[in-house]
Amino acid sequence: MRRRTILIIAACLAILAGLLPMVAVAHLLRVRAVAAEQRHMEEYARWTLIRANQVFADARRTLLAAEVPPGTECSPEHVARLRQIAMDARSVEDIGYFRDGRLACTSLGPVGQRVPRTPPDLRLGGGFAVIFHLQPRTFRSQPMLAMSHGGYTALIKPERLVDVLTDSHMTLGIAAGPGRLIALSGRTDPQLLRTLIAGPTAGIDDHHVFASLREAPLTAFAFSDRAQALGRLRNDYLLLLPMGLLVSTLLVGLVIWVSRQRLSPEKELAIAIRKREFVVHYQPIIDLSNGRCVAAEALLRWRRPDGRWIGPDLFIPLAEETGLISPLTDLLIERVIEDQAALLRADRDLHISINISARDLESGRFLPVLTEAVTRSGVAPSQIWIEATEQGFIRAEIAAGAVEAARAAGHMVAIDDFGTGYSSLSLLQGLPLDALKIDKSFVEAIATDAATSVVTPHIIDMAHGLKLRIIAEGVETREQEAYLRAAGVRLAQGWLYSHALPASEFATFHQDRKVQGGGASARRARARSGGDAIAAR
Repeated sequence: MRRRTILIIAACLAILAGLLPMVAVAHLLRVRAVAAEQRHMEEYARWTLIRANQVFADARRTLLAAEVPPGTECSPEHVARLRQIAMDARSVEDIGYFRDGRLACTSLGPVGQRVPRTPPDLRLGGGFAVIFHLQPRTFRSQPMLAMSHGGYTALIKPERLVDVLTDSHMTLGIAAGPGRLIALSGRTDPQLLRTLIAGPTAGIDDHHVFASLREAPLTAFAFSDRAQALGRLRNDYLLLLPMGLLVSTLLVGLVIWVSRQRLSPEKELAIAIRKREFVVHYQPIIDLSNGRCVAAEALLRWRRPDGRWIGPDLFIPLAEETGLISPLTDLLIERVIEDQAALLRADRDLHISINISARDLESGRFLPVLTEAVTRSGVAPSQIWIEATEQGFIRAEIAAGAVEAARAAGHMVAIDDFGTGYSSLSLLQGLPLDALKIDKSFVEAIATDAATSVVTPHIIDMAHGLKLRIIAEGVETREQEAYLRAAGVRLAQGWLYSHALPASEFATFHQDRKVQGGGASARRARARSGGDAIAAR
């Protein structure tokens, strides 16, 4: 279930890793396109301001050049002068002279009709003023922009202030004063127009990209169609799409690699050790002479976060193969002291056996860890026994040194699963051992016709001859128990007494056995043992 979950998560991450760079590239391109279009709008707004100021400057020069000495206004010479000035001016369409508030003459000649002077909409410095929408009376025309100085007024076409843009979805505009639009090169939404005239501003809405700039008294603005701006992304997409695909490929590969690493048994075991997913169960060891619980073998159990139990027959070999057995041993020692320190201090005759791998036994690295834990907890070293399989004693000289160091520290040392490996009398004679554990396969052969049934008494006799304590593993029947007791075996463990128990249940079992010598708790433990799929037998 956990592996399936990881695979699903990895697949989702791989999909996201493939999509996110592409989405990020698309978003980046969109942001870049909008930002570039806004800069483009700001440039055109700035250019529109420059153009408007140039038109106003040209009109000022024209008005100043039109002035003549008093008394000569509207004379043939003056009219000719006005005509020449209007023709030479780039921005002025016509120029007229007002006398007593009425139009007296223009560049076309004297004016006979009554044309009053229109009050200005905006006064500028230096005696100049502007009228925004003036309807000419002496010729047909659209409303025009007028600039006046003294008695003279110059007419300007509003579109001269903005470029007339073709083959473009851009619109330019110029305004002055308190929200007065002067010229606009196209059409626009009134709300957007109010926003731009109120400027300066820059931004994007549902339909436009826009910018406006102010240089008193003028405000210039530019905006373009948003869809057209984003439509220019095609070239950018072609440029950045391969980069996005490359990043996507790299991220997908990374996710696959990480998920494989996470799914590897070695990596899962390392993570489990780091997260302390392991607990210790304790299989009671019984004194056959009185039925009391005098010891327990500490057995590691791996419980996954989803509640699944992983058997030690799976994770112990993996830990030994991958070099993770040492941190696992450290965790075992830590758990045993945490679980049983109080019980061990209360009953100094009780001991707990811990299993040490061949690698740790030969290196001796476990011993300082164990010594520090025992010293800190107040547990006697003799209450922690060391068990190692025959494999740990193959290199006898190295193993002998480790055993002597452990015994010197006060620990008892036992050879575990005796008879299943390369055991020999010379091996036992050459090692300073304290105890021997008969493997359950030999115990199962007791009172049967199995070929190994003849081996069991020889192992017992050999252990007695070497003055080793004997512990029988895997005791399941009363016949086996009776045989072992008669053969002088003092200690036994197996489902006949109890399966491996959690720390709290073991404490209850131990107390029951201590008081009753094998009463109700033992019977309950035996009843439960039938359903324990992972218990050590």
